[in-house]
Amino acid sequence: MADLLMYGLLLLAVAIGFAAGRWRTRGKSSDYPKDYALNYYKGLSYLFNEQPDGAIDAFIGSLAVNSDTLETHLALGNMLRRRGEVTKAIKIHQNLLARPGLNVRQQHESQLELARDYIKSGLLDRAEALLLELVKLSSAYKMQALEHLIEIYQDENEWDNAIAMASQLDRRYKGLDAGQNLAQMQAHFACEQALQDMEVRNTSKARVHLQEALKFDSGSARASILFARLEFSLGRYREALKHLHRIPSQDAEYLVEVLGILTESYERLGETQALDRYLQQLLEEHPSNSLIITIADRLRWSQNDYVAADFIAEQLKRTPSIRTLNRLVELHLPHSDGKAKENLELLKQLVDQVIAEKPSYCCNKCGFTGNSLHWLCPGCKSWGSVRPIRGVAGE
Repeated sequence: MADLLMYGLLLLAVAIGFAAGRWRTRGKSSDYPKDYALNYYKGLSYLFNEQPDGAIDAFIGSLAVNSDTLETHLALGNMLRRRGEVTKAIKIHQNLLARPGLNVRQQHESQLELARDYIKSGLLDRAEALLLELVKLSSAYKMQALEHLIEIYQDENEWDNAIAMASQLDRRYKGLDAGQNLAQMQAHFACEQALQDMEVRNTSKARVHLQEALKFDSGSARASILFARLEFSLGRYREALKHLHRIPSQDAEYLVEVLGILTESYERLGETQALDRYLQQLLEEHPSNSLIITIADRLRWSQNDYVAADFIAEQLKRTPSIRTLNRLVELHLPHSDGKAKENLELLKQLVDQVIAEKPSYCCNKCGFTGNSLHWLCPGCKSWGSVRPIRGVAGE
C-alpha cells in the first residue's frame, strides 16, 4: 500500500507537469510531444494494476526533462535509492544524463546522483570514473565528489588515493560528518599504510608513514601505539617507551591498549622501579581498571597475594568495577577452602559470565559495540570514535 501511495504521488506530479506543459504550450501544440498524455494514462494503469516498474517507465516517458521538472526526477531517483531499489534509481539518473536539455550544473548534479547510485550498488569503478570527472569539471560539486571518492578508497584500502583526495578537500568544507576532523582522518589513512608496510616487514617505510601520520595530527594516539609496537618488535625498547610516553597527553583512554608492551619494555630494560613509579603516576592522572589490575599483578609477584588483594580492595572502595572484583576473587581463591571456597568459585563463575556478555568497546557516535577495537567504526564509518567502555562493567 505504501508503494502505491508513493507512485501515486509521483504520477500526480507528472499530471501537474503535464497540465503545466499544456498551459505553457497552448497555441503552439506542435512543440509538445503528443505521446505525453498517453504515457501518463499508461502510468495510471500500471499503478492501479500494482505494476510499479511500469509506472516508473511511464513516469520517465511522460514528464519532460527540463529545469522545471529536474527536481521531480531527482527526488524520485533519490527516494528509490534510499529504499534500496538502486537499479530503478540508476535508470532514472541515466535517463537524465541522456537528455540534451540540461545545463552544465544540472548535468553535474545528475552525474553526482548517478555516482551515489553506483556506490550503493557496489559498482565502485563506475562511481569513481564519474566522481573523478566531477572533481576536474565541477566547482559546485567538487567537494561532495571528493568526499565520496574518499569513501570509495577507504572501502578499497587504497590509502594513497584516499590521502590525495583528502588533501584537496577545503578545510572549511562542512560536508563531512560533524566531529570528523580532516587532519585526524588523514592520520588514520597514513596509519593504515604503515600497517600494510608492517605486514610485509618493511619497517623503514612503516616509519615514514607513521611520521606522516604525526605530521597530519600530532595528537594521533594510534600513530604512537603503532610506532611503539613497531619498535618493540625490533627490540628497540627505549624507542618504544618514547612513543608510549606520548599517549597520555594524546588520548589517555587508549593507554589500556599498550599496558602490556609498556611493562615489558621497562622490564627488558631492567628498570622495574621506574616502571612502578610510572604506573602509580598514571593511576593518579588517568585511572582505569586495566591499570589497577596491572599494578595488582606486579604487587602479587613482587610481594604476595594479600598485598595485591588489599590494593584492589582499596581501589574498589573508590571505583566499583566488575573486572577488578573478579581479580580480587581470583587472589582469594588459592587461600580459601571448604564452603568459603565453593562460594568464591560460584561468585567467580557468575562474574566471568557477566564479563563475557559485556562489550569492551563502544562508538561514541552511533553506539556500535564490540569486543575488538576498530579504528574505523563498522557502524557509522567514523574514524577514532570507537573507545573503551568505562564504568562498572568497563574501564
